[in-house]
Amino acid sequence: MNSGVRKSIITLIAVAVVALAIVIVGPVLYRVFTHEGVRTGDFEAAELPAATTDANGTWKIVGGDNSQNTSVGFTFNEVLPGSRRTTSGSTHDVTGELKVANNNLEDASVVVDMATLTSDIERRDINVRNNIFSVEQYPEAKFELAEPLDISSIPDNGQWANIEIPGRLTIRGVTNDVTVPMKAARTENLVLLSGTLPINRLDYNVRLPQFVAASIEENGELNLRIVAEKQDA
Repeated sequence: MNSGVRKSIITLIAVAVVALAIVIVGPVLYRVFTHEGVRTGDFEAAELPAATTDANGTWKIVGGDNSQNTSVGFTFNEVLPGSRRTTSGSTHDVTGELKVANNNLEDASVVVDMATLTSDIERRDINVRNNIFSVEQYPEAKFELAEPLDISSIPDNGQWANIEIPGRLTIRGVTNDVTVPMKAARTENLVLLSGTLPINRLDYNVRLPQFVAASIEENGELNLRIVAEKQDA
């Protein structure tokens, strides 16, 4: 076999190997960087039973890995060369409580464990936690009620009502005043709250490291689904 033929065969083999690598690895990398993740969804129940307790008292947030328990997350548009995707992450590791007196929400706090935020790609989750949210330095995000809120518009028959909750939102050590639009329902011994808060990540000093390949838009959403259970007096 002459050298020219040998070089041609080697070249063809190299091209075949590269093509095979693209076929096998390409889709994997594409999913790593562009998959839509795990979004905090709304409650699934169309009809809810009526409340079995009054609104006044202390309500503890119910966490835990259940599709209908409390969940808090984010949604942002992610831009890569030649593609655009909406990416979400969420966590059920949420704690806090609500205090109601005379049908006024007097105090409320919601604390999110940022180190447990997940999408569906572990590699992306590690990058988001360590390089974007810096969870070792800022392990929690927090919402606190800014002023008392009349909640007498929330009926006791399991029907939904729209409310707006004024508060202070802290992410990555930066606190801003916000008003969160939510729908609320009282059912059995639970209060259910669901809503979406538009946010600009730069308002909370959430910036991207230079080595991150994707571009994430500044404006996104904070997705909220809160379940709070009435505590015995």
